Amino acid sequence: MEEAAQLRSKYRHFRVLVIGRANAGKTTLLKAVCGTTEAPQVYNQRGRRITAKKPVLSPTSLRGVHNIEYELRFHSNPGFVFHDSRGFEAGATEELEKVREFINNRAAERSVNKQLHAIWFCIPTDHDARMLTAAELDFFQRCDTGKVPVIVIFTKFDSLDSMAYQELRREGFEHSEAQNRAPRHADEYFKRVHLNRILEQKYPPKGNLCVRKVIKRTVTELLEKTSDALDTNALKLLLVTVQDNNIGLCTKNFVDRQVLASLTRYHFCKPHHIY
Repeated sequence: MEEAAQLRSKYRHFRVLVIGRANAGKTTLLKAVCGTTEAPQVYNQRGRRITAKKPVLSPTSLRGVHNIEYELRFHSNPGFVFHDSRGFEAGATEELEKVREFINNRAAERSVNKQLHAIWFCIPTDHDARMLTAAELDFFQRCDTGKVPVIVIFTKFDSLDSMAYQELRREGFEHSEAQNRAPRHADEYFKRVHLNRILEQKYPPKGNLCVRKVIKRTVTELLEKTSDALDTNALKLLLVTVQDNNIGLCTKNFVDRQVLASLTRYHFCKPHHIY
C-alpha cells in the first residue's frame, strides 16, 4: 500500500515505553507481541549494542547499568523499539522522576523517529494486598503524558480467579460451579476494589487490559487498545505496518479506515438542503 510505504519512509519505528515492577510479566508480553522466544537486543543512545550476562528485563538484569534511554529491539520484529522502566516500588521517587523526564524529553523531540508513541504499564495482580503501590498511583496523579496514551496491562490475573474460587467455595458453591463463576467474580471484585483507584486519578490511562494468560488474543487486544488510543490515523497506520503479521489488528484498522472514508465522502457529497 502506497500510503503505508510513505509512512514507513518517514517513521522507522513504533516506540513504546514499558513500565513495570520486577516479575510484572513484561518479558513474556513483549516476546508475544514480537512473536519470538528470544531475548531482545539492547542498544545505547549512540546505537551501539550492549551485552548483558543475564536476560534483559529479568529482575536483576542490567542492574547498575540500566538506563531508560536504552533501546530494546527484537530481531523478529525490528519495527518496534521498546524502552524499559523498572517500575515504581513503594517509597521510590527517583524512577518516577526519570520516567517523567524521559516522557517530556521525547515529547519535545523534533525528530519523528525519536518521539514516544505509547506507554504500556504492566501491573501484576498476584499480590492482592499490594497490587497498586502509592508510587504507581502517584504516576497517574502527577504524570501528564500529553498525547502519548497509557495502556495499563494487569498481568497474572488468573491469581484473582483462584482467590475468587476459594471465596465461592467458602460460600458453599460446589467445585464445578465455583470454577465457572470465579472469572466473573474476580472481574467484578477487581473493578470495584482496584481499577477505580486508577481511573479516578488526575491522569487516568486511555485503556486497560486484564491478562490471565498471554496468548495471541492478548496481543491483538493490546494492539487494538493502543491503536484506539492513538490520536492520529498516521500513528494508527504506523502501528499496523510494524505489526502487519497481526491479522486481527490489520483487519480492524482497515475496516475503521474504510468506514471513516465512506462517512467523509458522504458528508461532503450529500446534497445540502436550505430551509
